[in-house]
Amino acid sequence: MLNEIGIGIKSFRIFFSYSTVDKLIVGEIKKHLELLGFEVFLAHEDIEPCIDWQEEIKKNLLRCDVFIPLYSKNFRDSKWTDQETGIAIASEKFIIPLHMDLAPYGFMGKTQGLKIDEKLLALTANEIVKIIKSKSKFKDDMKNFTINALARSSSFDEAKFRARQLSGFDTFSEEEVLRVYSAVLSTNQISGSFGARSVLIHFFEKYKAFLGEEDFNIVWQVLTT
Repeated sequence: MLNEIGIGIKSFRIFFSYSTVDKLIVGEIKKHLELLGFEVFLAHEDIEPCIDWQEEIKKNLLRCDVFIPLYSKNFRDSKWTDQETGIAIASEKFIIPLHMDLAPYGFMGKTQGLKIDEKLLALTANEIVKIIKSKSKFKDDMKNFTINALARSSSFDEAKFRARQLSGFDTFSEEEVLRVYSAVLSTNQISGSFGARSVLIHFFEKYKAFLGEEDFNIVWQVLTT
């Protein structure tokens, strides 16, 4: 199960293992993932100087939902990346290796790496999300996470990108549709986001039967005026 951060709210935690030389690359991927609502841990950004950093890294690694090593030519030069990978494997974490100019090796050698392009890091973030969604172990939790991430949108851009994630699921239950409906009516960042509106209009048209005529007309007016 994903990590709870409040009643009915789920947080999805991602841990990146990488060489500090590649911190700008993982930092850019992190930016796009956080825009979608994910909680992303980068050791060199997120650890306070006064904290025992080795213990803090281990704590965040053990509580993450997905472990992502960035295999670049610099990966082996770090004395920590192989140790972090070993802990992730031993802890049976779900692992998505990113492959730049170094193929996954050792125990990760049999795992298919996701080939990335430094110029297309937003696309890399989207591919990571697709892989996570495709895993049956995350299916129900990811839908719950996506709806709640949308409800927590604090900007028009967040609402736009989080609303688009709804299209990655085949079906929604009546309860799930009503949660999206409630989020739209209660969050100005969603209803006022031009980027989210067209996606949500299509969403509610598809599930109109779950809302009923009156509620459908209400949300239609909110999204079209």
